Amino acid sequence: MTGKMPEYGASGSIQQEDAIDEIVRRQTRDAIDDPNTDIDADTVFERVERLHAERIKAEETGLAHACDARL
Repeated sequence: MTGKMPEYGASGSIQQEDAIDEIVRRQTRDAIDDPNTDIDADTVFERVERLHAERIKAEETGLAHACDARL
């Protein structure tokens, strides 16, 4: 038997990786095609930093899963 063995990603199979790639492609295309007003990068980073700080604080108090729903 010749040829290279397929490499598997963190999700465990090539099919799962392909499915994830397709989902990301669709979501990216939807975001590009969205006619709504763009969000300023500073606003996005402020939100990400705030959510990150909340998650760190929640991890320290054992409430990490409570923050996951807000992402």
